[in-house]
Amino acid sequence: MRKSATVYTNDPNNKTITLHLSAKVTAFARYPKRITLQGKTTEKISVKHTIVPAPEFKFDIVRTYADNGQYINFSLEKQKSQFTLTVDNKKTSSGRYWDRIHLVTNSDKKKEITIPIYGTIEDPVSQKKKSQQQ
Repeated sequence: MRKSATVYTNDPNNKTITLHLSAKVTAFARYPKRITLQGKTTEKISVKHTIVPAPEFKFDIVRTYADNGQYINFSLEKQKSQFTLTVDNKKTSSGRYWDRIHLVTNSDKKKEITIPIYGTIEDPVSQKKKSQQQ
């Protein structure tokens, strides 16, 4: 990561000073930044994502919860040094929704991973009407 900032001073010879900052940023883990569930009301909509801790930040996920959970089911399975998160849609009518899944870790570096969930569920009849109009 590299950033720069301009500092204004009251020194008449150096009215501004540009500071350059750089640092190596190591990702805590590889995980989805968001999950989208999209499909028709008649379909089973499910996604799986793998969560892989960085080698220098080994951790366990000790608890999971959703903000709402009305329209999703989810489960987490551990396999050796990684986790598989499965998210299923429960919404049976057309419409949109959003939620968040929280993965609480036992790490001092990052106590919780939050993953936004976006759902777009369409009625198959309205899909046919759209395609017939085109």
